[in-house]
Amino acid sequence: MAGGGEGLSPVEKKTLVGLSMIFAIRMFGLFIVLPVISLYARTLPGADPFWLGLALGGYGLSQAILQVPFGMLSDRFGRKPIIIIGLLIFAGGSVFAATAHSVLGLFVGRLLQGAGAVASVVIALMADLTREEYRTRAMAGIGISIGLSFAVGMVVGPIVGAHYGVSSLFWMTAVLSLLGIAILLLVVPNPVGAVHKNEMELSLSQLGYVLRNPALLRIDISVFTLHLFLTGVFVSFPVLLHKYMSAQSMWKVYLPVILGGMFLMVPGMIVAEKRKKLKVAYLIAIALIVLSFVVFLMGYRTEVGLIAGLSVFFVGFNLLEPLMPSIMTRFVRTRTRGTSSGVFNMSQFLGAFLGGALGGALVTVSNEAFFIGMLVIAVIWFFIALGLTDPNLLETFERPVERELSDPMPLVRQMGDMAGVVDCRYRESEKVLWVKYLRDRITPEDLERKLAGLLEA
Repeated sequence: MAGGGEGLSPVEKKTLVGLSMIFAIRMFGLFIVLPVISLYARTLPGADPFWLGLALGGYGLSQAILQVPFGMLSDRFGRKPIIIIGLLIFAGGSVFAATAHSVLGLFVGRLLQGAGAVASVVIALMADLTREEYRTRAMAGIGISIGLSFAVGMVVGPIVGAHYGVSSLFWMTAVLSLLGIAILLLVVPNPVGAVHKNEMELSLSQLGYVLRNPALLRIDISVFTLHLFLTGVFVSFPVLLHKYMSAQSMWKVYLPVILGGMFLMVPGMIVAEKRKKLKVAYLIAIALIVLSFVVFLMGYRTEVGLIAGLSVFFVGFNLLEPLMPSIMTRFVRTRTRGTSSGVFNMSQFLGAFLGGALGGALVTVSNEAFFIGMLVIAVIWFFIALGLTDPNLLETFERPVERELSDPMPLVRQMGDMAGVVDCRYRESEKVLWVKYLRDRITPEDLERKLAGLLEA
């Protein structure tokens, strides 16, 4: 990787711009139909709330199933060919959905859209083309592109859908997918030399640890539940709001609600980071989700109640979206990074699918049953979240190892197995042992004694 000097190299800048655009294009294609698909699906033969929900969340099922296989295929056949195949599948799914004449056809189209599951491959290509010290900045760029595509999609969808029909949105996403292929070929550099191991790839040998780790499990439950709510809300909300305004006017609700949530997110994250209150911010955000369903339940029969509920929901949603991966990465062991990320992303997409299915099933009973069901799940989630280990208890311990180690892995393994140690690695170039630990479970003196004993043995 060429580079050197301060900041991103020209190759890294081209990589960041190109891959962020591809990510944004793909997610925009999924988000743009979110606020209007439930209204559109009601006009198709075979429409009922349950199938409507499946059509809304269908992409999440195929995303969850195929993300890891796509990542493994890219390790073998190269990143760019697999991304092109994924974008072509996504374009084909968009065309299928645009020409669907029934809710079942729309559901199949959404499944095909999700089957172009290239998120893990795009991130792996980013890893191939960026130096490790700048990778966090590059990933943050992708995160910003996703946030912007969400905000723009939620506003553009109702306007374009109302004027030209919802099928036009699917045609638009098909064209954008082809634009994504052009950007990949013309803007994104080609990796030179060996590729990095796919950072989203699951390792079965590490899966048990990730699923048994209480902090990681709580974050996986959180991202699952949050995206369950996101798709669930849009099964019901647009239909209820349509009683008070036309579809083409709904952007006037979505724009201030989403931008307001994003505006409050930035100072919220800054305060949480500076004052070391990540867990407090996390719990406040979940409490806001709980409150939003209380507001929905009490006011869903009125326009003001609906908009108030959505406003509170998106303040919590926009705060949780960056908080959850930030907390997750703090509890990840170096050797389980790919598995932890894979489980996290699969949980998100499964939540999106089940949110559509469960939301549709509950709305079939009644809107009241839907909001009661969501409220019950939100309350349970809050109590699960209370048990999260405070990430601000994490500290780091670094000591130079003066003795020559022919194989540092036994030392790393034994230090890493100590109660209270979250991660441990040996930096070969500096001959330094690095340990991440929980200060309420173990002390630096404990680590010092253990290290001394192992080196003397």
